[in-house]
Parts: sequence; structure tokens; C-alpha cells
Amino acid sequence: MHFIIEGLMNFFKQFPPELATFLVAMTPVLEQRAALPLAIIGFNMPAWKALVITLVGNLIPVTILLYYADKFHAWVQRNSGTFFGRRWIKSLKKTQDGFAKYEKYGLIGLALFIALPIPGSGIFTGSMIAFFMGVPFKDSVPYIWLAVIGSAFVTMFISVGVDKLI
Repeated sequence: MHFIIEGLMNFFKQFPPELATFLVAMTPVLEQRAALPLAIIGFNMPAWKALVITLVGNLIPVTILLYYADKFHAWVQRNSGTFFGRRWIKSLKKTQDGFAKYEKYGLIGLALFIALPIPGSGIFTGSMIAFFMGVPFKDSVPYIWLAVIGSAFVTMFISVGVDKLI
């Protein structure tokens, strides 16, 4: 983990620490799991400040993308006479059929998947899964946000240590 923090610090050294933390949190794959340790360990930012910046950077772009995903899908369906539209509808249907076996876990399962600190999980992947499963924006967002907030606290406790935060 130390070499990842060093690499990120070198890349973002021309940015103010707050902006670097925000940008890393916005990045798929890295997300808050890299942004929090970078801010706390790399930039010596207070944990509370790192947490707020990281959560804002992680939640805002995905919430906007998820909000517009349904609108984009509706637009494609209205204009599905095009080659792209037909391919989109066919691909989405195939993906939704693949996710059907996971629907039994519902939003709690989705939240747990997002909260797990494993490669491939996180808010971007979880939001795509919610969209593919056809979960409405208003139903999925609270679960996604709670999962990310919970995951951020776990990451922060691991990065800093519970004894230093209390």
C-alpha cells in the first residue's frame, strides 16, 4: 500500500492536497479506498477533513451518473432504430439477464458488495450493478451512500488506527 501512496503523491504533488484527495476519490478503481490513505498518511491531513473531502469526491460524480443513467437509457430506447440503439438494448437485456440470479440479495446485498474492500467492488461498480438490475435511482442511492460511508470509516480506521481516532 505504501508504494501506491508514494506513486499517487508523486503524481499529484503539483496539486493542493485537498484537490488531489478529491480527484483520487472521484477516480474509478482508486475511489475512497486510495484517497483516504493518501490524504491521511501521505498528506498528513486530519482524518475528519480527509473523510469529508473523500466522501464528497466519491459520492457526487457517481450520484450524477446514476441519476442520468435512466434518462440515457430512456433516450436510447426512444431512438432505438439506430444501430447503436439496437445494440445498446440487446446488450443491456443480456446483462440484466445475467444479474437476475443476484436479485435475491436485493439492496442489502448491493450495499454489502459496495462496502467490501475488495478489488472490483466500490461505488462505481455498485452503481452499474444497480442500473443493470433495474433498481430505481431513488431506491438505490440511500443504500449506495450508506455503503460508501461505512466503507470509508473502515478504510479510515485501517489507515490510521482506531486508537488514534478516539
